[in-house]
Amino acid sequence: MTSPPARAHDVLTAVLVAAIVPDPAGRHRRTADFAQYVPHQQRADAVMRRLAPALSVASMGSGLLAVGALARRDPAAAAWRAVSVAAVAGAIALTVRVHVPFNRQLRTWAPQQEVPGWREGRARWERAHHARRGLVVLAGAAALAARR
Repeated sequence: MTSPPARAHDVLTAVLVAAIVPDPAGRHRRTADFAQYVPHQQRADAVMRRLAPALSVASMGSGLLAVGALARRDPAAAAWRAVSVAAVAGAIALTVRVHVPFNRQLRTWAPQQEVPGWREGRARWERAHHARRGLVVLAGAAALAARR
């Protein structure tokens, strides 16, 4: 029988994976010129800066509660839940370190006035985004492994 915190962790982590991993606009984002890139990223940022923190914190919180509920009864499941929480924490740290500062800058840009160095910033953002997606996949896989 799965505990309520574990069920909540499963659902919240699955929603986080669904929000971060598919990335249907990735190819466009990586190849767009400045005038296309800026409004696209500004719209995406407006949604994700509200959605992702709430999902990430909720996934971590429910995961920590699940670790506590499972620690004595099923240490292996608790360990997998802890891995999931750690992966989400890593994704948050990466987001705060790379994505948030770049997105703050991007909010001030006008599509008509190309900013020097924006391609390098986009490339750094993309590398961090790939790493973040990998961490979120790890979080989902670890939550699944906890269910074994």
